[in-house]
Amino acid sequence: MSIRWIRNVNVDGKATTLEVLLGDKSIADKCYVRLNQEEERWFRPESDNREAILQQGIDMLKNRLQGKNVLGSNGSAFPWH
Repeated sequence: MSIRWIRNVNVDGKATTLEVLLGDKSIADKCYVRLNQEEERWFRPESDNREAILQQGIDMLKNRLQGKNVLGSNGSAFPWH
């Protein structure tokens, strides 16, 4: 019963998939972020609130991609929320 937030974007002109896993068997039990098919970067959520965990994962991805041009798959600015 995992919950995943997955978005397809372009990072510096390359098609890229962003993923945040919010839990494996229950919310907040196992969480990770991943770009494309790279290894997962597991993290301990700061709460068991779904929106807070998602925001924590998104912030991790934003930090990882800082300085890169991230666009939506349609070429517009990617809305991180």
